[in-house]
Amino acid sequence: MTTATIFITLIALMMIRTPIAVALGLASIAGLALSGISFEIVAQRMFSTNNSFPLLAIPFFILAGEIMSTGGMSRRLVDFAGSLVGHFRGGLGAVAILGSSFFAALSGSNAATVAAIGSVMNGPMAEKGYDPQYTAATIAAAGVTGMIIPPSILLILYGVVTGVSIADLFLAGILPGVLICVSMLFLNWFLSAREKVEKAEFQGAGEIVRTFKAAFWPLLMPVIILSGIYGGIFTPTEAAVVAVLYGLIVGWAYGELSLNSLYKAFFKAVISSAIVMFIMNAAGVFAWLITINQIPQSISAYLAATAGNQIFYILFVNVFLLLVGCMMNAAAAIVIFTSILYPAAMSFGIDPIVFGVIMAVNLSIGTVTPPLGVDLFIASAITKVSVERIVVSIWPYILVLIIDLLLISYCPPLSTFLVNVFK
Repeated sequence: MTTATIFITLIALMMIRTPIAVALGLASIAGLALSGISFEIVAQRMFSTNNSFPLLAIPFFILAGEIMSTGGMSRRLVDFAGSLVGHFRGGLGAVAILGSSFFAALSGSNAATVAAIGSVMNGPMAEKGYDPQYTAATIAAAGVTGMIIPPSILLILYGVVTGVSIADLFLAGILPGVLICVSMLFLNWFLSAREKVEKAEFQGAGEIVRTFKAAFWPLLMPVIILSGIYGGIFTPTEAAVVAVLYGLIVGWAYGELSLNSLYKAFFKAVISSAIVMFIMNAAGVFAWLITINQIPQSISAYLAATAGNQIFYILFVNVFLLLVGCMMNAAAAIVIFTSILYPAAMSFGIDPIVFGVIMAVNLSIGTVTPPLGVDLFIASAITKVSVERIVVSIWPYILVLIIDLLLISYCPPLSTFLVNVFK
């Protein structure tokens, strides 16, 4: 009875578009009332959820991304990407995709990536005659790498929930992120044949060198972060603080970080962090409630018995999480469903690092999938193209992302190669 009430309440609230944190909270309260558990446990579980040192990395990486965006670094990254791929067919679309991958390595957030790169690329693509619908779809899809390339916030959450090394997860996300970036570049090249726009001329190696020098310090940040973590110099949380300090220094050196822009960066970071933590708190209470009711254990045992083998279990997880990603915030989903899916994955001998990347890729695809795809709404706000029109153009990208997902799922070395190299 309690189990049914919890999930019926949650689904009903989500169907009427209640914010996910509120829906999780109300469903948890309904479950607590039926279980006869004191509501005081809500505050205790919220505190317990937040009482994690690695979790501190999230607000600092969010702040680092905002500072990098405000400090003019997104423009430099886009210019460098333009010197590399801007002369190919569909050049500006390719610049948006490659620039998003560069920026993802600074922010760890899909929303920040779409907002930063979309704001830079929308105007130039419109001036060159790109279809606004195609522009919006490309900008939205390119943001997917923000949840996979380190410092991915989703991988941090997965590491906190499971205890898997966040440093290993960061390394594991690099090659899958590169795969997704390259596959979208090829798709953009293919789709852009119908875009009646002129190709830019190749400016030569000199332009590549010039833009690389201009973007050198932003590009150096992920190298410092990953080498510092794997070199034992600092933890992922300390790395997030280093990223903030680094962004402040570079922004000041470029002369593009005023007190007003810094205030805006901190303000946006506080809002974004508060949203993530609010969702985390509500999801933490919900996850605890379903755990004490033995729901994850029962589901995990059932899945282990019915899936039969690793191949079918991974296929089930992919289908399930793709559906979840369409309807639920990725941060909430990673907290809730990791506890349900992780035990069965371990029983099938799936590498926990690979499983974390699989979950992150699945849920990142959800950010560009209706009806809840947050990247669609951000791209819509930037380009002034309706979400419905963006959805029509984004399906080719979604299909390519699903192919990438299958490659990542059934080719574990894509995730484990760099981890093994640096061990």
